[in-house]
Amino acid sequence: MKNILLLISFIFIHLNIFAQSEKIVILPKVPKGGTICNAYKVYNNKLMIEGMEEVYQRKKYSIVNSRRLVQDFGNNGGCFKGNEWVKEQLIKQNKLNLFTVSKVTKKNGYKGSYVELEIEVYDASNEKLLVRQKSRSNEKFTKDLKAQVKEAFVIVFDRLMRTAIANYRAKKYIEDPYPFVIPGVVEKKVEVKEDATVEEVVVEEEVMESDVDINIPVSPKVNEDAIAVVIGNQNYRKEGVPEVKYALHDANIIREYLIKKMGFREGNIIYVEDATQADFNALFGVKNNPKGKLFNYVKPEKSDVFIYYSGHGVPDPESQKGYFVPVDTDPSLIQFNGYSLSTFYENIGLVPYRSLQVVLDVSFSGATDDGMLLKNISPVFIKTENKVLNDEQAIILTAATSEQAASRFPEQYHGLFTYYYLKGIQGAADVNNDKNTTLEEISQYLKEKISYQARTLHDRTQTPEIHGQLKFIIEK
Repeated sequence: MKNILLLISFIFIHLNIFAQSEKIVILPKVPKGGTICNAYKVYNNKLMIEGMEEVYQRKKYSIVNSRRLVQDFGNNGGCFKGNEWVKEQLIKQNKLNLFTVSKVTKKNGYKGSYVELEIEVYDASNEKLLVRQKSRSNEKFTKDLKAQVKEAFVIVFDRLMRTAIANYRAKKYIEDPYPFVIPGVVEKKVEVKEDATVEEVVVEEEVMESDVDINIPVSPKVNEDAIAVVIGNQNYRKEGVPEVKYALHDANIIREYLIKKMGFREGNIIYVEDATQADFNALFGVKNNPKGKLFNYVKPEKSDVFIYYSGHGVPDPESQKGYFVPVDTDPSLIQFNGYSLSTFYENIGLVPYRSLQVVLDVSFSGATDDGMLLKNISPVFIKTENKVLNDEQAIILTAATSEQAASRFPEQYHGLFTYYYLKGIQGAADVNNDKNTTLEEISQYLKEKISYQARTLHDRTQTPEIHGQLKFIIEK
């Protein structure tokens, strides 16, 4: 054991020495048909490079001032020699071992703006990819893009560079095409044998990646007035309330499908991670007042509305009503700090939508993979009356009946229901191949796949609940 600890200490000291003697350059991602020199002129790229350089310097890396060099190339005609010449001057002439290519995208969320940072680290000797990662800052109301870049970069820096250095020494490369990781990354523990050398230690990462994440069909259509609310509740604050594994991943990929396959404009998607009770009230309104954010976004009789939720649900045994569980809720006091399913349906029934799809990867039984959220209760058969159930222009898909649990699907890093819903709208449910997936088709597909997988994976019964006109077209 002592020898192993000494070896691990040696490895981290060695990596630190590598950093202290290492020069690095950061290049902006160049769009297709663009030039490196022009990419440096983009204001957000300038802030991105400045922010990332500050993080590298704090970690004892020596920075190649690429911005000054590119400015010199512009002044003396070097930019006209082409991208390859510019890149060679930045990388080869500075005798680098590694170089970084990055792209920043500024986005707006429900709680403010945030940045997504796509980072690639390459072997400078052959320009082969060593590691690729995507990170994002927290949502906040700020105009300081550089600070957001630094925040996003710091989150993944140690893991990113540790992997890059180890892979550089082992000459282990990532072959393109290889998609960016959209959700989080789970680090695997690496066993270090006593006789291992530094060069043999390669940090491996397991990405949360499913076949439905990387095979997202892209449609040219744009549904200009369509509005969506997407909620992923994974991390609960109350002690003893387990996380809903993959809920944030579910929500993130649902958003990708809405944009790429269903034609929703990104700015029309209200996306909330770990929603509180205040968030639910702001989104859907309160009892007797439906005019929350969703109501205000909708254009009467023009907007197709899509609502998705992945998270906990529980019953109130006394009223036999179901509740969404916000992340700041004590489930034992759900009638006071939850969000009532009946209020939800009453309020969305008053939204002047053109059509409505509600997709809920939740069980309102209180059952989870880690046990019951409410102790010592018997199954409750939820009573909910709402006009949405009788609306020909509305459909509701729920993962399980009110006395069942909504299962997770670890092999695919999704909720079981969400995975097969996405698989279905990809085309697997379109049994007649007419490019129109109807409620009848996806209902049959979901019930067959989910009931079988729930028995196989978890030895339990799970039957999705489907409401609406069978001929309703879910995806065209």
